[in-house]
Amino acid sequence: MAIAKKPSVAKSIVDPVVDEKKIEALINKGGSSTKAKPEVVDNLDEDAVKTVLLRLYQSQLTEVEEVLAKIPKRQRPSRHAYIIQALEEKIQRDLKKK
Repeated sequence: MAIAKKPSVAKSIVDPVVDEKKIEALINKGGSSTKAKPEVVDNLDEDAVKTVLLRLYQSQLTEVEEVLAKIPKRQRPSRHAYIIQALEEKIQRDLKKK
């Protein structure tokens, strides 16, 4: 059995002086969120991404999936990209009519 020194008792544990006013000021100051705040776009000329809910019939969605299935896998866009592309093509056709 090894012999070890008896642990010494701390000489004197001194409580640090706490300034309650400083603590309250820090608490009341608050802080900022850790999440980044989205920037407010004042300029309407900038093209910002907006989320839009799109409702489709199941038959339309099935048709889109069938068309995508015929495209080779390496060239196949995502369903979202395909719908956006179709939307852009429709807008271009309508603009040409006017």
